[in-house]
Amino acid sequence: MNTPHDAHPDHEHHPSPRPASVGIPRIGDFDAEAFERAVSDLLRACGIAPDNAHTGRTAQRVRELWQHRLLGGYERDPADVLGEGFEDARRDMVVVRGIAVHGVCPHHLVPFRGVAHVAYLPGGRLHGFGRIARLVDVIGHRFTYQEWMTRDIADALMVHGKAAGAACVIEAEQLCLLLGEDRRGDERVVTQAFAGAFEHSAQARNEFLRAIEGRRD
Repeated sequence: MNTPHDAHPDHEHHPSPRPASVGIPRIGDFDAEAFERAVSDLLRACGIAPDNAHTGRTAQRVRELWQHRLLGGYERDPADVLGEGFEDARRDMVVVRGIAVHGVCPHHLVPFRGVAHVAYLPGGRLHGFGRIARLVDVIGHRFTYQEWMTRDIADALMVHGKAAGAACVIEAEQLCLLLGEDRRGDERVVTQAFAGAFEHSAQARNEFLRAIEGRRD
């Protein structure tokens, strides 16, 4: 699918503000011992013994899940994960649909999960599909908001991937929303971010949205 990069820009277009960092920045390293103590204290605060037959390894299990999965993105650089790709003059749109995503909402410390649809218009370099999926992981596996993650993915493809345009749509279940009072339980949140040619051209955006139509599940 060829997408013109010189399409007439949208009228009264205002570029979206760009974040200074990916997710909420850390102020120190992950402290495994302190984390496990905190989990044990949480169990005690809930009136549950942290060392019975059912909870004896809970602190360790929770720590491993948070350290290596939910917050594992802090240990890796998005630029390194995406890599340099390889030089190629093709400028056709590349779309990777249905990438599983999750992050941790900093307001309630509960996860959100869903799928990301990502596209880029090459700016002289192509990138492996698996690397794009891992880029999504690294950006999502940290304390962040769905809105931030969506923008950070698009911007990473522009900055680190040297793309001429990038787009990201995420549809996710927010556990803090689903646990709220009087909720139906099937709410979904959809966020979109467009950069470069996708931000300036309605035609490019529409071609991307058509490519993922019917896949937001």
